[in-house]
Amino acid sequence: MSTADGDERTALHRSVVIWVGLFLLIVAALFSAIGILNRELYSASAFVRIYLDAVAHHDVDAALATPGVDLGTDDAPGTGSAALVTPDALGGLHDVKQLSDTEMAPGRYRMVYGYTLSGLDQHRTYAQSEFDVVQTGTSWLFFPEWRFARSPVATATVTISHASTFTAGRAEVETADPAAFHASQDFQVLVPSLYVLSHASEYLGANPTAMAATAPKSSISAIVDVQPTTTFLDEVQTSVNGFLDDCAEQTALYPAGCPFGQDVNDRIASDPAWSIESYPTLTILAGQDNWIVPNAAGAARITVDIRSLFDGTVTSLDASVPFEVTFSLTIQPDGSVQFSPRA
Repeated sequence: MSTADGDERTALHRSVVIWVGLFLLIVAALFSAIGILNRELYSASAFVRIYLDAVAHHDVDAALATPGVDLGTDDAPGTGSAALVTPDALGGLHDVKQLSDTEMAPGRYRMVYGYTLSGLDQHRTYAQSEFDVVQTGTSWLFFPEWRFARSPVATATVTISHASTFTAGRAEVETADPAAFHASQDFQVLVPSLYVLSHASEYLGANPTAMAATAPKSSISAIVDVQPTTTFLDEVQTSVNGFLDDCAEQTALYPAGCPFGQDVNDRIASDPAWSIESYPTLTILAGQDNWIVPNAAGAARITVDIRSLFDGTVTSLDASVPFEVTFSLTIQPDGSVQFSPRA
């Protein structure tokens, strides 16, 4: 064997070793990349984290597209029983941390995440949620696919006392019966989430109340207690005072449609003159079907000349006449207030 042939074989051997080494390095790098991708993007914990990121960013479409998320309703997000599944209604989700990751069975994991929920009006709370996920297969031979074994959705029963609408975050929500004085309805909500519920209109308001959904397939509830505002009471008081003033302008012993009048056994010799001596101080309370003004006392004053049927003499009557008012109130769709007699 010549020296040249030996050198050629040595060079070939060296090339083979180099190429085999490069190939092994590429294979190792490929499996390392697959491992990293499985851990960061395709693991069970990454699957849950991606869902939580969607909720945190108020990306409702992405959250609902996550396998295993089922609202259990045909209503579109933001409507009907899914009215609270909208970015404007959702509160904040912060500081998400995985607390545990337990393999319950081959291909099935249970994970616990802790986080902070926040909402309008400084509402803030720390909570935890437990998620069950199950492997459904693989893609591209290496990457596992997952879905939630329990849909991260809860049922929220919202009761609105004395109204039919409420706000959730920045979303205006109408119940099924817009004319109802009391309303209660079930809504589907994402887990985890915090909703700050309230009511604000020209005449009515409710203090904010927080409702947190932290457990998949759970039931939660909240009451929005709607009460009259001072604007409502001032408006009613002004309207009633004006009504009484109009009554006082009538020159009759019994002004038509008014709560006061005066009996006279003799004949009147002048037109009766009325004035309001004291206006009733009104309050507004919730009735069974509408707002009511309970009995409130006031007083009118009448001055009138009276001619005696016995001897024809004329005397002047100047008397205070007590009276009471009570009625029911209905806020019309156009915002006006309708007064109705109340027995």
